[in-house]
Amino acid sequence: MMVTAKRAQAMGLLMLVIIFAVGAMTGAATMRVASGDSAEPREAVESRERRPSLWETLDLTPEQRARVDDIMERRRGEVQAFWNEHGPQLRAVMDSARADVREVLTPEQQAIEAEFFAERRKHYGERH
Repeated sequence: MMVTAKRAQAMGLLMLVIIFAVGAMTGAATMRVASGDSAEPREAVESRERRPSLWETLDLTPEQRARVDDIMERRRGEVQAFWNEHGPQLRAVMDSARADVREVLTPEQQAIEAEFFAERRKHYGERH
């Protein structure tokens, strides 16, 4: 299969985004387990201010926001195609790594880790 330069660039960009997301999730889980924090009460989580999105942080003009929205909408199909093709393989790798990490944790840490990912799945489900 021949990969065009444009497709290779898009795949590279998507892989960087995936690696960043996996790294952020792994770092957050590691910090939580390492600190020994118990789960925060729901009220504390819900009362926390929402973090601004990248677009809010960049303080885009209305024209820029419209152009960015248009770009993201045009690329949505490519991203979905990527996830349809590679998502199951990435999920398998992540699940395997998570299982390996769980073997290192104490039962108490495993419970915290399980709760952390259950909360993430819940939030993801609410957003999607």
